Order: sequence, then structure tokens, then C-alpha cells
Amino acid sequence: MRLDGKKVAVLVAEGFEDLEYWVPVMRLQEEGAEVVSVGPDTEPVSAKNALGAQADTTAEGVDASELDGVVVPGGWAPERGGQAWPAAADRGVSRAGTIRGG
Repeated sequence: MRLDGKKVAVLVAEGFEDLEYWVPVMRLQEEGAEVVSVGPDTEPVSAKNALGAQADTTAEGVDASELDGVVVPGGWAPERGGQAWPAAADRGVSRAGTIRGG
């Protein structure tokens, strides 16, 4: 598997775009990455359409220096998740020198 030993955070909050969350999660796992869902809390949330998800942890529970990447799905989640949790993970990944997409 090409991503064995890699750890990727996928952000999730109320109103996330179903496929923009679940497809990357499944593909990253298929390639061997450890995927951790990060949200403003760990309560179950609903997507824009029919699917739901639940964060494994919050940004405070993630050591961003251990992450190899962060996926930010679209939908309403970036606005509803608040500015602190995605920014905290992003800053940590940036400090660690990890390449980020735009």
C-alpha cells in the first residue's frame, strides 16, 4: 500500500459534503493511511445529503506534528465547524513542513 505509515486528518462538521468526505476517507484507507476524523466535537453530524459521520476527536486531541496531511471537505462544514479547529490542524501541518493542497 502506498500510504502505509501515513496519518491523515479529515475534517468533519454539520453540513459537510457527503462525497467530499467519504470518498477521500475510503480511498486513503484503501491505500493504507490511518485516517482520523476531526470535528468541533465528537457528536454525530449530518451531511448535506443523506450520509452522516462522527469525528474521532477534536483539534485539541490531535498532535498536528504527527499528521501527513489534512483533507477539508466542502459543504457547509467549513463555516459551521468554526475557524479554530481547521486552522489549528492546518497550522500544525504547515509547521511540520507537510505539503498542502490549495
